[in-house]
Amino acid sequence: MTNSADILRDTDRCVKCGLCLPHCPTYQINRNEGDSPRGRITLMQGLMQGALKDDATVRRHLEGCLGCRACETVCPSGVPFGDLMDATRRVLIPPPQPSGAIRGYLLSHSGARRVASGSLRLARGMGLGWLAGHLGNAQRPGMARNATFLADVTPPPRWPRTPSPVTATRGTVSLFTGCTAETFDGPTLEAAVQVLTRLGYEVVVPQGQVCCGAMDHHAGGVKDAAALARRNQAAFAGHEGPILSLNSGCRVHLHGAGGDGLGARVTGLCRLLADLDLTPLQLVDTPLKVAFHTPCTLRHGLGEADFMVALLQRLPGVTDVALPDNAFCCGGAGSRMLTDPRMADQLLAPKLEALEALAPDVLVTANVGCGLHLAAGIRRRGLTVPVLNPARLMATRLGPAAAIGPSSGHHPPQSPVR
Repeated sequence: MTNSADILRDTDRCVKCGLCLPHCPTYQINRNEGDSPRGRITLMQGLMQGALKDDATVRRHLEGCLGCRACETVCPSGVPFGDLMDATRRVLIPPPQPSGAIRGYLLSHSGARRVASGSLRLARGMGLGWLAGHLGNAQRPGMARNATFLADVTPPPRWPRTPSPVTATRGTVSLFTGCTAETFDGPTLEAAVQVLTRLGYEVVVPQGQVCCGAMDHHAGGVKDAAALARRNQAAFAGHEGPILSLNSGCRVHLHGAGGDGLGARVTGLCRLLADLDLTPLQLVDTPLKVAFHTPCTLRHGLGEADFMVALLQRLPGVTDVALPDNAFCCGGAGSRMLTDPRMADQLLAPKLEALEALAPDVLVTANVGCGLHLAAGIRRRGLTVPVLNPARLMATRLGPAAAIGPSSGHHPPQSPVR
């Protein structure tokens, strides 16, 4: 969708039946028609027809969409609401100014992200997070809330300098690290490498890869997103086989607008392992109660929620239990957990209540943003349930020969990565 005519054509597919309303998180919280898919489509049409002006009220309703795409799952007319919202932000309510130079630099330069990650870990080590939390409680509750995310900052992934020999009986997997690797995903990426090499894969980490571009794309920055896509295309062009992305949000974008020829090769861990014999992992069978959260990008964007459930059910000793209302957004929604904390926390509250009642040993999710949002909420509620990606869960269940080490997961994998 490149212009108003394209958007108008697809908005006309909406018959205003309202079947989407019970599934829209922002409508359920605000009970305002302008915060529903049907209402937002009406606003789009009003802007294109000249009946409405691009003002603060219109923008508030349109920009309030979390992009969960639950409405698409239930829409009888097949309205591509996610694409409509992306086009609307690009054409009808374009961002007032381009994304900041600092953010753009961070998304495209891993070295800068490593420096940022180190600074955040230093701040945490100096107790600045604790200080911000206590100072913020009185007059700046946002400061206290944001400080809870510092606990999840991890070191960047560490790959062995000299890979040990391996017989790659299953071929090669290219690992997409994304822009969160240096700050939040290091232990998860290490765990994935450990699991895959134990199963007979050779894992490569192509140099030059950058952010998937989803954040820019969904904010209307299509040119910036396209530039990132071209760099990823170049980085992975020399490597054959599947491209593994551990984050469902990145994977949705890489399958679509951010793939630039890569989409058909991109897969997730649960899907990659769906038909594989897991015996080489020598998984332990000690009892473990695992609650699982299915992110909107996994359920509505990719339609792959069943793959995660199926993998959990194949792990010895694991009792899996769904987090209630898994089809409903947790409120993380990319960066919205930071930019719209009121909505984010209202959507998260019932999930935390359900989690407290379930009392699982572990909570598993396949999206790094959802994981951060859930983990921070769990800490604020005083619970002690760890939040893990499926890769880290599997690594904690490996037999002694492949154990990932202490629960912090900060040790490098003893597997070849090039």
